[in-house]
Amino acid sequence: GRLAAAQADIAEPTAAKRRGTLVDAAEVEAAWGGVLRTIRASMLAVPSRVSQRLPHLTAHDLAEIDAEVRAALTEVGIDRAER
Repeated sequence: GRLAAAQADIAEPTAAKRRGTLVDAAEVEAAWGGVLRTIRASMLAVPSRVSQRLPHLTAHDLAEIDAEVRAALTEVGIDRAER
């Protein structure tokens, strides 16, 4: 009984992958890494875009916006490019 259960445990991932119900963890990680890098780059561009649209803002204002964006990225864990 235990042998049959062990063999079934070994065979199930292979069958699930063939059915398309199992995905490779490395592929998922790579895909999400790309999404997070895109979000990070977009968020880091916010101060620059704001400065173009609102030229009356001071360098201090823009530095504060930049600091808040960076703090938010840090809080959610996407503050580094390799993530």
